[in-house]
Amino acid sequence: MTDYDPAAPNARRYPRVIEPDEIDKMPRLHFNTGIETNIFLSRERDDARYFRHGYCYAEPDHLPYEWHQQDFDESHYVLTGKIHLVVEDAAGRVVVLEAGEGEHIYLPAGYRYRLEATGERTVFFWTSGPSPKVGVADAAEFSRELKSTRS
Repeated sequence: MTDYDPAAPNARRYPRVIEPDEIDKMPRLHFNTGIETNIFLSRERDDARYFRHGYCYAEPDHLPYEWHQQDFDESHYVLTGKIHLVVEDAAGRVVVLEAGEGEHIYLPAGYRYRLEATGERTVFFWTSGPSPKVGVADAAEFSRELKSTRS
């Protein structure tokens, strides 16, 4: 019997390969009809201090998802499909960004963002940081679910 405790502080903070099968098995957080994410590297599960990683899955006709990004920077790298993103600053100025396969979008804190449907099934890799100490604060149940996946 081992004395390894996966729930202990920093127990999962070690170098490793994260394989596609492991990512596919992660729980998903639903943003809106037809758009969801899984977070496969996080403070809750992996003791990651500075960033989170996940995949976002969007159906061709997903409903819009909007968020006000106040306390972290984020980037999106398009794996398949394309992203259509409406960005608004504090003064109400709006810009529309689109990115296709192999392109990256940088999303700094301090803006409102809205992902809109593109008519294409889209998967993108996202990363955000710094990772808040409280984890996924606006989805407490999902945060607990991530913690339960520690092994």
